[in-house]
Amino acid sequence: MINYTPVPTLDLGFFKLSTHGLLIAVGFLVAELLARREAKRRGLSADMVDDAAIAAVLAGLVGARLFYIATLGQGMSFLDMIEVWKGGLSSHGGYVFGILAGLAYFKFKKVDLFKYVDAVIPYVLIGWAVGRVGCFLNWDSYGQISNVAWAVIVNGQPRHPTQLYEAVGYLVSFFLVSSKYARSEILVNFRSGSKAAASLALFALVRIIVDFFRDDPAPYLFMSRLITVSLFILCMAFIFWPVKTKKL
Repeated sequence: MINYTPVPTLDLGFFKLSTHGLLIAVGFLVAELLARREAKRRGLSADMVDDAAIAAVLAGLVGARLFYIATLGQGMSFLDMIEVWKGGLSSHGGYVFGILAGLAYFKFKKVDLFKYVDAVIPYVLIGWAVGRVGCFLNWDSYGQISNVAWAVIVNGQPRHPTQLYEAVGYLVSFFLVSSKYARSEILVNFRSGSKAAASLALFALVRIIVDFFRDDPAPYLFMSRLITVSLFILCMAFIFWPVKTKKL
């Protein structure tokens, strides 16, 4: 077992800076820069990727706050609800609203939606992995009490380091969808957009598995599983749904 002292949150009075928030921002920036580079390599508009990323992060912040209030905000006053700078965001609302905003932006611009999401979405897995490392450093979203050899001891309690489980799972997922084998033998045989769908399906699968080890309130876990299972089913249905061919 590993004894660990979390990195403290820096209280600036009007603002609290945590490793969680900082690395979420870093992860977003890394993912956006990598997606931008991939878009340029594919002959797509990097500026459009930038704009979609801005829309996604703004919508994601709203969604993350709303989901937190809906699942963990019992007893919060209206003032508490709008004081986002004091913390209280949920990743599920963030990625659902963020993805929808990005899709809506590309659709509004009337570009080839699936070409863009295939270029962008896989790199979001890297961003999520970096953010979860920040979660671990700040010791947020931790796991259940456990006596496994790799348990992390904080405040005298050994727990599953579920934040690191997620980070590793997302990185493995990225390499699976980005591997030479997947590009040449698997996803290439499916419709455009399948790489993005596979990335989201793997993301959902990782979260479904990790949720069994997390120490979260029952209402939160219920909503988490409902969203991730639904996302997994939708993505797999998109990948394997028969492609209509035009009759000659």
